[in-house]
Amino acid sequence: MRHCAASGARRICQTPGNMRGEQREMPIAPPQGATVTIRAGRFIDGAGSAPRANVTIRVEDGVITSVDERAPASGEVVIDLSEYSVLPGLFNMHVHSVLPGDGTPFHEWMELPDELLLLQAHANALASLHAGVTTLRDCGGKGSLMFRLRDAIRSGIIPGPRYVLSGHALTITGGHCRFFGGEVDGPEEMRKAARRLLKEGADFIKIFASGGGTIGTYPQFPAFDVDELRAAIHEAHKIGKVASCHCTCAASIVNALDAGTDHIEHCSFLTGAMTVEYDDDIARRVADSGVYVTPTLQTMHDLDSAMVARVDAGTATADERTFVTNARARFATQLETTSRLHELGVPLVAGSDAGWRHTRFDNFSRELAHLVDAGMTPLDAIHAATGRAADACQLGSVVGRLEPGKRADILAVQGDPSTDIAALTAVAMVLQDGRVVVDRR
Repeated sequence: MRHCAASGARRICQTPGNMRGEQREMPIAPPQGATVTIRAGRFIDGAGSAPRANVTIRVEDGVITSVDERAPASGEVVIDLSEYSVLPGLFNMHVHSVLPGDGTPFHEWMELPDELLLLQAHANALASLHAGVTTLRDCGGKGSLMFRLRDAIRSGIIPGPRYVLSGHALTITGGHCRFFGGEVDGPEEMRKAARRLLKEGADFIKIFASGGGTIGTYPQFPAFDVDELRAAIHEAHKIGKVASCHCTCAASIVNALDAGTDHIEHCSFLTGAMTVEYDDDIARRVADSGVYVTPTLQTMHDLDSAMVARVDAGTATADERTFVTNARARFATQLETTSRLHELGVPLVAGSDAGWRHTRFDNFSRELAHLVDAGMTPLDAIHAATGRAADACQLGSVVGRLEPGKRADILAVQGDPSTDIAALTAVAMVLQDGRVVVDRR
């Protein structure tokens, strides 16, 4: 294990954990006011720029103070990452932290006590952090649980990543994810519910504009009417915050755009007949509006993989066997839709839908790999999980790019993810606010 590099430098060392992210590492903070110097062999800034070689990053009190090619001076505290690629900590832009991501049916899982859901959320947060994800955008949790988890992390009671929260999210009576507790109907209820969430500390308002995978809902049809969506979105906009709409059908995308959404989750083009029919006119509206889109490719691929495994094991139901016969074509269609949106210039961001169905928190790099499969370059995909993601969260002035004035949320990996996105799986070190939280060198 290599600890540090420059002559006379003080050593920063930790006990390495394994690659599944068990919490063996403990944060180590430099002396108050000290400058920590990171020597990066390959530097990826998170802004989409070409990588640079042999870059030095200086950090003071958790904030990046300089980024240049000057070699570390004798006496500086140095973290030697000269054999690694260094980039901003990643954003997973779509997660449900209170869910297990192990295939447990949603309605069954939500019968567990809130205390267990909160513990699961913290376990998921730690798994993400140890996979190089330093910011999680949670798109729906039960009641106020996620606000309490964030309070505990911010106060230092427990370790965890930075959180961007929506709270329980808004759904129609009987709608998708109703077990989170956000059922509302009509413009006035939407307005009040949005205000309550903002009072609790929501960073954005999340609305289920269509049905989804919850039993008894209809992903092929819109849920809320435009006036209902507009009421909640307006409340966010009034105080400078943003809103996002879950849209699995083409009609719900149109409604969300008409209502003024800032962000679309999934952006699928389901029809009333449960077929996917890409609509170029709607896609161009999405592009012209400038809204961010999170395609959530990983969750569909993970579901397909899990069903294939059940078929191979001889444990699949008849419905699951039928599901598998269409799996490859279905995922290929989703990739093609994402590719077309990218070609139109839609600002795509990376989110895996971790927690939902079979999607775990410790393998987020798969979502970026799928974005590459959809036509993005590896650097584009990294930007979708760093600088652009930070902008979508209104955190562009805080994190997401490695430049002076930003918080030092930093990831180091073996290999070159700018040419081979799979390198993101080989996490070597993670720093959060300039503190080492993972060291696997």
